[in-house]
Parts: sequence; structure tokens; C-alpha cells
Amino acid sequence: MKWQAAPRTWVVVLEGRSVKQAEEASFVLRALGIEHQLTQLESRWQLSVPAENAAQASEELESYRAESRLDPRHGPVRLAEVDRGWAGVAGYAAVVLMAAIAANQQLFGAPWVASGRLDVDRVLAGEWWRTVTALTLHVDAAHLASNLVFGGFFGLYAGRYLGNGLAWLCILAGGMLGNALNALIQPAGHRAVGASTAVFAALGLLAAYTWRRGFFRRTHWKRRVAPLTAALGLLAFLGTGGGVDGQVDIMAHLTGFLAGLSIGALLAGGDLPRRAGAQRASAGLAAAILIGAWVWALAAG
Repeated sequence: MKWQAAPRTWVVVLEGRSVKQAEEASFVLRALGIEHQLTQLESRWQLSVPAENAAQASEELESYRAESRLDPRHGPVRLAEVDRGWAGVAGYAAVVLMAAIAANQQLFGAPWVASGRLDVDRVLAGEWWRTVTALTLHVDAAHLASNLVFGGFFGLYAGRYLGNGLAWLCILAGGMLGNALNALIQPAGHRAVGASTAVFAALGLLAAYTWRRGFFRRTHWKRRVAPLTAALGLLAFLGTGGGVDGQVDIMAHLTGFLAGLSIGALLAGGDLPRRAGAQRASAGLAAAILIGAWVWALAAG
């Protein structure tokens, strides 16, 4: 006698007239990998799952409905926070303030600005460290204050989602890459200073990461693209204009933003190192790059 499998039992976990509600529930189950069937009986919709998955499906749908009641727009998905973010902001502020004092006082008798500014001709000649050191120098107090405020704000949230060490290592990498790209684009003789390339790298990093991680996944498409549109709006608002004595390097802002955007998109596609040891190692590497670059710059004159 040929053996035949017993027919599967399906259980209805949702029934109603609203097609929108049924489709949303189907989306939730599909995202969780729970097998289901959505059928229409006259004017009513039924969502069914195998009996063995009924309890889990009901629990997940109830959880989703509870969140929806709290925010009828089915608000943003809460992203996991690795750290509080303030330690990284404090480190950033300390670096740019110490660099400002050293440059202003010409500490050790060294020409800090001349040795560390982004000089296209010298970068292309091999002085790579200028892509790092230029990030710590500023034209004046207003320039410094602006980058402290905006860099601290974007860096705070990057530190919360990525961890202080990894976030600021990535921001530094984005600033370096942005300056390198800027050096390739700008004409000979171009010079620049400022942390704004890294600030916009932090903005791009944060925008891409939150977007790819699904921060607005369960919202209307206009809100789903909000991180990117908001970032582009800030780029247009903060990255253009007269600046300090008209010396805004718009291209550096754009290259920094694009570099950060790329890094953020890559990070969002994988698992982040959450252990304290990994975060400390990342912070140590960022510090080593900064110190090494300035040692090289001052030694080279």
C-alpha cells in the first residue's frame, strides 16, 4: 500500500474587509519567513498559516498591531544602538580643539597650517598625510565652531548606531577619501582646510546606514527615502553658500558626503562588531592614523 502524507491543516490568523490590512499582515509574515496564504472570499480577506505556525504568526501580528496603535503611520523601525555616542563626540572635539591651539600657538615652532593643509599639488606628489591633517585645521573660530556643532551632531548618532570606535574610524576614513577625491578633481594650486569633509562623510554615513537598515521600512515611500532626501537637503543647505570669506570648498563637501554614503551602505549590509574590544581597536586605529599623519607632516616640514 502506498503511503500518503496527511493533508496540512491551515489556520486563519486574520480576517477582514480591509485589503490594506491584509497586505500589511502578509508583508510582516513574509519578512519573518512564515509561510502563509492570502485569499479573498467575496468581500472579505483571509490570511492563513500552517497550524504549526499559527501561534507564532498570531503573536507577531499582534506585536505589529500594537506598534501600529502607538504610531498610526507605522513609524520608523527602531535601530539597535551599540553605544551612547557621547564619548566619540568628546574625542572629536578634543582633537580639533587641540589642533586649533597647536596651529594658533605654532607649537614646537612648527608651521602647522602650511604642513597640514590640503595642497592639491603636494597630495598628488605623494604627501598622502595631508588628506588627514587638513581635517583637523580651521580658518578661524567660526569655521571651527560650525564643524564642531554639525560634526558632533552627526557623529553622535553615528556613534550610537555603529559604536564610538567604528563610527569615528569610518568618519575619518570618509574624510580622508573625500579629500583624496577632491585633490584629484580640483585644479593645481588648490588649498583647503577644515573638518567639513569628514562632517559630510558622517552625514552620508548616517543617511546610508539608516536607509539600508530599514529605519522607515514600514512607512509610506516618501518617508522611506527620508534619510537620503534629508541628507541631500542638508548638503545643499550647509555645503553651499558664502562660507567664511566665501571660501567654502563645495567639492570637498560633496566628495566627503559620497565617501560616507558608500561606507554607510557597505556597513549596513553586514553585522557590526559590538564587542568593546573591537570598538577600542577601531578607536585606537583612528587615533594612530591621526597621530601618524601629523608626525609625518611635521617631519616633512
